[in-house]
Formats: sequence, structure tokens, C-alpha cells
Amino acid sequence: MDRSSITIESLRDGDREERHDLGRQAFGATTPFDPDLPGAPPERVVCAYDDDRIAGSVVTLEFSMFWGGSPVPCGGISGVVVRPEDRRRGLAQQMLRASFDRMEARGEVLAALYPTTATLYRRVGFEICGSYDWRKVPLDLVPTAPASSLSWRRTEFGDPAIRAVYEAMVPELDGWFLPGDVWWNRTIHVCKTEKGTNRYAYVGSRDGVDVAAVNYRYDKSKDRLYELGVDLIAGADGDAIAAALAFLAANGTTAGHLETTLSGDLLSLHVPNLQHTAVTSDWPWMLRLVDVAGAFAARRWPSAVAGRIEVDVVDDIITANGGPHVIDFSGGTASVSPGGSGRVRVDVTDLASIYAGNDVGLRRRTGRLPGATQADVDLLAAACASSPTMPFFF
Repeated sequence: MDRSSITIESLRDGDREERHDLGRQAFGATTPFDPDLPGAPPERVVCAYDDDRIAGSVVTLEFSMFWGGSPVPCGGISGVVVRPEDRRRGLAQQMLRASFDRMEARGEVLAALYPTTATLYRRVGFEICGSYDWRKVPLDLVPTAPASSLSWRRTEFGDPAIRAVYEAMVPELDGWFLPGDVWWNRTIHVCKTEKGTNRYAYVGSRDGVDVAAVNYRYDKSKDRLYELGVDLIAGADGDAIAAALAFLAANGTTAGHLETTLSGDLLSLHVPNLQHTAVTSDWPWMLRLVDVAGAFAARRWPSAVAGRIEVDVVDDIITANGGPHVIDFSGGTASVSPGGSGRVRVDVTDLASIYAGNDVGLRRRTGRLPGATQADVDLLAAACASSPTMPFFF
């Protein structure tokens, strides 16, 4: 198997259409190439070239992902593709390693992605940490009265007020992220140019201040005129979220349901009978600690939690993360410093799961944390407690 002709580099000038065609083949898409669609800058597109031919590519989008109310710099890995004839050459791992190097240089301490195969991504340090869920909510379950508490105006998804309201909501929700300009501009472009979809955007204001936003489309329905596919519901506070849901529920005379990515925990505050809703689709998402020390330092931690744990981190891909380290929690902060006994052995995949608030005790009971005591489990569980979700696919 000849690997000598392969180079790993940024997307070359003039190769956007070729990379688009590669993505169409990999994911079964039918969307034609659109030269006006905003794309990631070339340095965020790592490609495997076989001479002048693209054999594979990886895109890393710019995100800030919220944990404990703090924005943590994150790279959103998207479009990991390898041509069928070039598979089994290790190209995906080579491109991901190069992407990690670039993320480290940019200060992006986390990486997140939606896997088509968890096996590949576990081999490079990712672990499943949550699920991207669409939940179907009968509109007659949603109280409509709160809608009248706001003044609503029709707008377009590109209205800066929509982004501002969303960004005001995100810090309260672990796992949610602030996409960079590329994601917003691509989504705005798609909303403007898509054909055959009835899409509507509204912003709600209270006392002249924009506090709520919705972006939704009419989807086909078997027993009503349509259903509401809600791509964004945002509110600056609980009352604003209730008003946004109520605004959508006013369509109940012609639509039967809305579908949203709002979590069940959040919806349960506004939908009294959540048991009559249903998750219609789910997709796991994975997290990777690109810089373990940086990831722990970047987020806020519970101020009541204090303690330390001595770990031996196993990371065969980003070796700077590996080896004995001491994790200290104190006063709402955490630090990870080299040294200590390495008493608790932890793979970087398990550390990502713990960071995201997954069940620490379960991992210990299944032998994933050799050397850990119950006190270690209690400390990590208290510090990392969370139920993260993601609002958008990327």
C-alpha cells in the first residue's frame, strides 16, 4: 500500500467544488455545488492529497462551548470524509491528528463531533457524551397565554436580533455552543436560497428589548395541514422561552405538533404533561479533550466542591496530555498540573465523559477507572454533574 504520495495540508485554492463532490458521495447528498455558500477558511479544512487529487478532508468549525456557564474554546469537527478507493490507508486518523495540532495552536481545548462511526473516533480520543434529540410536542399541550406577554415582529433568520437572543440564552445550558460566523452565515444563506420550504422567523420584544426568537418551517403532516419543524427557539429568560413556545402553539388550529431540539429538562418547565411528548430522532455526539489542562481551567466549576485527585492520563494521540497529573478543584476553579502518584488510571476518552457529567460510578463499576476509590468517584461526580445537550447539527 503506497502512502508516499499522500500529503496532509490545507484545502488548495480552487478545490472547493471537488471537496463538495467528495462530501456528496460520502453522505449521499444531492445538493449541487453553490459557489456562494460561505465556507470555512482553507486553514480550517485539512485535506489528504494524493498528488493533485483530494483523497479525504476534515473541516473544523469555530465554536465556544458552554460548561458551567463559561465559554470553552472548541473545534466542531465536521465532514470527515475519505474516498472509497482511499479507505484503509489511515487517512482519517492522519487528518484528525493534523486537525488537533491546528486546534492546539488556536487555543481550542475541546473538540466535538457527530459520529457516523464511534469506533474510529474513540481510537483518536473521543467519547460519546450526549445526544442530539428532536422531540415531538403536541401543540395542545403548550399553554398559549404567555405569547401575549411579548410584542412579535416577523423578520428573517439573518436578523442580528435572532443571534443576540440565542447568545443570551446559551450560557445556562451545558453543551450548547456559540457558533462562529461561518456557521451563521452558511445557515442564513441556506434559509434565503432553499426552495420548496415555507420558513418563518420572528423576534419577540418586552418593553422594547428583544428577548425571544423562533425560526420554524412547515413540514408535511399525515393528519393536519402541516407540522412545525422548529430549528430555533430562544429566550433570554424562562418567561421569554414560555412566550416563544406559546407563540408557536398558536398554530394549533392547523398544525398538530412542533418538533424541537430543546431538552426534555427545559421543556418540562413549560409543558405540563411532558409524558405525552416523544423523541422522534436522536444522534449521539462525542467530545474530546484536546488540551486536558486547558479544558479544565477554561470552565467554571461548582464553588462548593473542593478536593484533588491524582490521575495517570492515557492519551496515545496527543501525548502532551498523558502521564501523571493532579486535578485540583477549589473555589469554582480547577487546575491540572503534571506530577502526583498517578494512582487513578484514566483514558482520555473516559476523562471526556467525566468532564461532560456522565456517570462516574458506572465507569468505575465497569473497570474503566482502575485505582479509583469511592471518595474519588464522589469528588468527580459532584464537580462534573451535568446533563449536556446540543441544539444544532453541524
